[in-house]
Amino acid sequence: MGRNKGRKKLFTTIVVVALVVLIIAIVAVAQSLQSNEPPTSTETSQNETPAITDEGETTDMPATDESEETVPETVEEPAIDPATVATIDIEPISLTVSFIKGAGGFGYEVFRTAGGTKYVQFSSEKLIGTKCTDDEGQFASIIESPSADEGATLAKTTTVDGTTYGLSLADPTCTSDAGLLKQFQDAFSQPFTLLKKM
Repeated sequence: MGRNKGRKKLFTTIVVVALVVLIIAIVAVAQSLQSNEPPTSTETSQNETPAITDEGETTDMPATDESEETVPETVEEPAIDPATVATIDIEPISLTVSFIKGAGGFGYEVFRTAGGTKYVQFSSEKLIGTKCTDDEGQFASIIESPSADEGATLAKTTTVDGTTYGLSLADPTCTSDAGLLKQFQDAFSQPFTLLKKM
């Protein structure tokens, strides 16, 4: 009888230890799975991508996987998370422009200078100020094959299929919100090297 009590105690101890080890293992696995999940954002502005209307104006709508792009590695530019990048096709100049999601509510117009230079100008009603006459809320322009004079005012340049493109950022003189202007400009400046032909 004493032997059976000893065996029961031993069996009970082994079962209890096994259960404790199993619970610890389950908790550890659950935590590792949870840490591998991508963080979710509660801010809707981070999950919005502008949708282009026929006039080139944009409105906010949920982002789709089609707008995500892979980011090529570059030496001079820090890596950009592809999940944060959206694109817009500028058909008149056959370009696909990348920008950081969250820069919603902007529009664009394509122009040609007297010298034949084509460029696309981006603007937002949110940036229209009262300091300058006829301010349109312009925040950035992309110039195709900029001249030497135009090159002096460019923030960045990149070459796509043998054609040089320059990014020109608007001065904060006219805007009603310099902080918001910088956000729009950063959204286009950071992924500028992802510019590609359509």
